[in-house]
Amino acid sequence: MAALQVLRKRYKSIQATADMCSAMKTASSVKYAKISKVLANIEAYSRACDDTLALFGDAVLSRRTETIKPGNCLVLISNNRGFCGGFNGELHRFFESKLAEEQLPPHLIVFGQKGAAFCKGKNIDFESMPLEDIPSYSDAEALTAKLFELYASGEVNKVILIYQHFENMMTQTPTAETILPHPHNHDAEEKEMLFLPDRQTALQTPAMYCLINSVYGILLGHCAGIQAATSIAMRSACDNADKSLEKLEILINRIRQSEVTNSVIETSSYLLSE
Repeated sequence: MAALQVLRKRYKSIQATADMCSAMKTASSVKYAKISKVLANIEAYSRACDDTLALFGDAVLSRRTETIKPGNCLVLISNNRGFCGGFNGELHRFFESKLAEEQLPPHLIVFGQKGAAFCKGKNIDFESMPLEDIPSYSDAEALTAKLFELYASGEVNKVILIYQHFENMMTQTPTAETILPHPHNHDAEEKEMLFLPDRQTALQTPAMYCLINSVYGILLGHCAGIQAATSIAMRSACDNADKSLEKLEILINRIRQSEVTNSVIETSSYLLSE
């Protein structure tokens, strides 16, 4: 009887875990669907913004000073929670490798609680910023404004985003992308273009909007990868829990059957002895 009670407690515990995993799988699937819808609408526009930035050239997103510090700014875009398979571990190992390549201590900005916890564990100085499960355009706007201010004031040499690039629901690839200065600039000054009142004034505002949309596309893709990885991990956890419950149910039924059989035998033996 004691063994049966232990098995029943284990069964209830696994059932509770399975229910939690099922709820998390449903929530991540819904969030993934929402992000995918926005990402599908903005993906082509975000690529067009990258091409436009390449056409505008460096002079548009220019610095306000000639005194530029040699250190870079690294932006680690991580996750707020676990339960997403190897998503965080793979990203953190990639981040460590990129951090080791820096010749000077970088200005580090970390999005997400998991990335912040990782840096604290490694005694790495960083600036923390919140990351929503479904990032908004205003989030990208605030981040871009902060990064551009660091770049324009000469506080950092380059701005590099480190994130999981979303390939598809099964594949996310750790990526380091330099967004300032723009890596594929062409000199628009060499082309016969007329700018009124001048090139800087005419192109500064659209260039900033292009940069914001590029960052927004990166944030959306990264967060889509988070929800996809979480959904897959929770689906696997649910499957494993179901298999464990099935085995436990068989074992519990066998023990109950054995106890009933023993009880019948004992009762029959007692009646016969009378």
